[in-house]
Amino acid sequence: MSAVDQLADVGMGETLLEIEGLTKHFQSDTGLLAGIFGSEDVEAVDDVSFEIAKGETVALVGESGCGKSTLARTVLQLIQPTDGRVAFKGVELTDWSQRQLRPLRRDMQMIFQDPQSSLNPRMKVGQIIEEPMQAHDMYTKTERRERAKELLERVELEREYYNRYPHEFSGGQRQRINLARAMATDPDLIVCDEPVSALDVSVQAQVLNTMRDLQEEYGFTYLVISHDLSVVRYIADRVAVMYLGHIAELAETEELYENPQHPYTQALLDAIPIPDPRSRDARGTLEGDVPSPINPPSGCRFRTRCPSLIRPEELDLSADEWDQVRRFTRAVQRRTFVPEYPDEDEGLPVGTITDAVDADYFPEGRPDGEAGEIIDEVCRSIADREWDDAQELVTERFEETSICAAERPRYTIPATVGDGVHDVSCHLHRDDAI
Repeated sequence: MSAVDQLADVGMGETLLEIEGLTKHFQSDTGLLAGIFGSEDVEAVDDVSFEIAKGETVALVGESGCGKSTLARTVLQLIQPTDGRVAFKGVELTDWSQRQLRPLRRDMQMIFQDPQSSLNPRMKVGQIIEEPMQAHDMYTKTERRERAKELLERVELEREYYNRYPHEFSGGQRQRINLARAMATDPDLIVCDEPVSALDVSVQAQVLNTMRDLQEEYGFTYLVISHDLSVVRYIADRVAVMYLGHIAELAETEELYENPQHPYTQALLDAIPIPDPRSRDARGTLEGDVPSPINPPSGCRFRTRCPSLIRPEELDLSADEWDQVRRFTRAVQRRTFVPEYPDEDEGLPVGTITDAVDADYFPEGRPDGEAGEIIDEVCRSIADREWDDAQELVTERFEETSICAAERPRYTIPATVGDGVHDVSCHLHRDDAI
């Protein structure tokens, strides 16, 4: 029995796509020692799980390089997953070869980011729209021509455009042609990879309106990949926030925007420009760079940039003292605290370093106990110009002993907007959070 024969009938609101533990690692052979010691794994997507219902729009957002597009292509089996499962209309896609999956492609289509490069410049618009129908042996030649013209009308273009070439259209019109091509086989699922990021703002709204109208008319299901949270709020029913291959937060759109629970989501929302020149609201800024996916942080992958890292249980510190320790830790890790040494070879007296550290990070006095002893040891390393030792010490004793580094967080909490649930990968939501 073929994969198509096994497809289940899925009604509106029922699960169309199920993703469980989906993982995609690539082998990196660009390192200096790769030829000697072998390649390292790039953990592009790691253990991602969620579902999409028929007729729903789920948006996947995050910074560039977080794994959004890789996840979309893995879902469609355009690239083979390393682990996990993907079920479409009850069929386990990961159990089938590319040849066996080919008939299913008509039910799963994709719209790409660049509306120009994704259209063959040597083909006329009518040929471009007819191509998927011809590939799946759908309709006669006359029927394909008529359907292509009807689809042009559906995406608010003229039937007469059938015989024109892509270079004759604007960016917004090209993306409408892409949408018409994706609709050609009457799919259930359309994956949209940054569908409007290359367009002007006014044109973005037009294309999004067209997508939403077509969804209401045909019952399409969208998986929208985007980095623009303002676009996502306009079109999505649910939003999944992705960071370094993990899902940080997943909730219904209004719930996520009105009640963000993950520090990364809060930072992304703070970064949305406010169209009011009189606004004086403080804007949050994330410190540091995204870690390498070759060697991602343990536990919560956001912990190396998180402003709310949880205090290690063995450190007897108040909330204010822990804030000061975290500031000091970040400064040492990123060498933003660098004293002036007399020359390249000599260090400094320990007292000079401790005085500078106290003035900049502990104006009310350094903490007592183990934390104070660690800070003293770090100061001695800095005084001796042993920066690697200092960085390793603060990381091991202040950061990697936190529960944020020890365990991967996964929690489900009640939503405050509506009756849904709110999935959040942050240990701030554990019962005994400090």
